[in-house]
Amino acid sequence: MRLFRALLCCCVFAVAGFSFAQDERAFEKRVADAAALYKAGKQDEAIKAFEALHAESPRSYDALSWLGFLYLRTDEAGKAVPLLEQAIAQHPSDIEVLNNLGNAYLATRQPDRALEKYQAILKLSPRMFEPHYNSGTIYLARKQYAQAVSEFQAATRLKPDDAFTHNNLGVAFEARHENDRAAAEFIKAAELRPDNRTFARNAGLALARLRKPEALGYLEKALGDGSDSAVALALGEAYARAGRREDALKYYESLRSIEAKNPTFWFNLAVLRGAMGKTPEAEQAYRRVLELSPNDLDALNNLGLLLFRGGKFEEATTLFDKLSGLNPSSIAAKVNLGSAAANAGQTAKAIAAWKEVIRAEPSRAAIRLQLANALWEQGDVDGARYHYLQILAGNKDNPEALNGIGLCHLKANKLPQAEAAFRSAVEAKPNYIAAYNNLAITLERMKQPVEAIKILEKAQKIAPDDPDIRANLERMRSSG
Repeated sequence: MRLFRALLCCCVFAVAGFSFAQDERAFEKRVADAAALYKAGKQDEAIKAFEALHAESPRSYDALSWLGFLYLRTDEAGKAVPLLEQAIAQHPSDIEVLNNLGNAYLATRQPDRALEKYQAILKLSPRMFEPHYNSGTIYLARKQYAQAVSEFQAATRLKPDDAFTHNNLGVAFEARHENDRAAAEFIKAAELRPDNRTFARNAGLALARLRKPEALGYLEKALGDGSDSAVALALGEAYARAGRREDALKYYESLRSIEAKNPTFWFNLAVLRGAMGKTPEAEQAYRRVLELSPNDLDALNNLGLLLFRGGKFEEATTLFDKLSGLNPSSIAAKVNLGSAAANAGQTAKAIAAWKEVIRAEPSRAAIRLQLANALWEQGDVDGARYHYLQILAGNKDNPEALNGIGLCHLKANKLPQAEAAFRSAVEAKPNYIAAYNNLAITLERMKQPVEAIKILEKAQKIAPDDPDIRANLERMRSSG
C-alpha cells in the first residue's frame, strides 16, 4: 500500500492578543521540531513528540494529522483512524489527509469507507495516482474486474513505469479471461522490475497459457528453488513446446520426488514419456495419475489408448467403460469403448456402445458399419440389414455395406439380389477378396460353377495366399 505524507506544517491564524500569538508560535515551533525528527529518521521520537502535542492540544490539526500519519506508518492503523477522522472533519478537502484516512480504513478492513475517501480525492484531484491505484486494489479484491481495470488503467496513464500497477492490471484482465491483454501487462511489470520473481512468474504463466515460446525465459527466471509447482510444470511444458523434449523429460524426471503427489505432474510426465517412445514408463505414470485422481478423464482416455495399442483389450475396455460413465456426452469415449470391447470379444458391450454413437451422430458410416458387422456376427440379420441399407442410402458404392447386404440376401436365399450386391462390391473395390469369395459361393448355389471358378481364379491372382480362396477353388475344381 502507498502512504502519503501529512502536511509538515499548517498555517494557524493568530487572534488578537500578544501572549496568545506567542504561545501559538511556540506550539508551531514544537510541531516543526517534531516533524524534523521524522525527517531525520527518528520516527519513534517523532511519535512521542506528537503524542505530547496531541495531549496538550487534542484539537490541533497538525498534531491530529501528523500523529495519524505516523501511526499508519508504524502499522497502528486502528489508532490512526480516529485521529485522521477528527483532522478531516476540520479540513474536508485536505487531499493528503483524505488519502491517509483511506489507507487507514483499508488497513483496518473497511474497504467501503476507504473507497469512499479515494473517490472523494479523485473528485478534487483526478490526476492523483494513489487513489486510482488503491481503488483498483479494492475493486480487484471485490471481483469487480471492470472497475478494477478502469482504475488501474488510469493509474498507468499517470505513472507508466509503475510495475505494481501493470501487474495488478494484468490480474484484472486475467480474471476477465482477456489473456492476451493480461500477458502484455505482466510482461511490462516483469521488464520494469526484472529482479521481481513474482512478476516474472505471472508473465511466464500467462505466456504459457497462450502457448507462446517467450514463456520459457520468464519461467526460468521465476523458478527459484523449484518449489513452485505451477512454475515447474509450466516450465516443463514450455521445454516440450519448444521442441526440447529431452530437456523437458529430464527436467520432469528430476521433479518426481518433489511432485510425487501431484497428478498433473504425473500426467505431463506420462505424455512426455509416451512422446519419447517410452511406452511402459508412460503407462506407469498414467497409472500413478489414476492412483492420485481415479476419475481423471484424460488419464483414463490416454491409458486406455496406450493399452489398446499394446493389445491389452480387456483392461482398455474397463477404462473406456468407466470414462463413458463419467463423461456420458463424450462420443470419442464410446467409439473407443466399442473398439476395445469388440477386440476383447465383448461383442454385446461393443454393440451397445456403437448404438449410442449412431444415435448421437447418425452420419458416422464407419461406426455404423462396425455395428452392422457385429449384429451380423451375433445373428441379428434384420438389425445388420437395416444399418447396411442406411450406409448405402448415404453412399451407394460403399463396398463393405454392399458386401454386407449381399450376405443378408444370401442368408435369405435371394441369390440374384446377392449376386448383384457382391458384383457391385467388387466393382467398387476391385481388390475386395471377401466379396469375390462370397460372389463365387453365390454363383455356385445358382448352379454356375464355371463362372464361380473364374471369379475365384481372378481373386487368387489378387491374393495368392488367401486360404479361403484357395480352399474354395480346390473344392470347386475337384467337384467339377
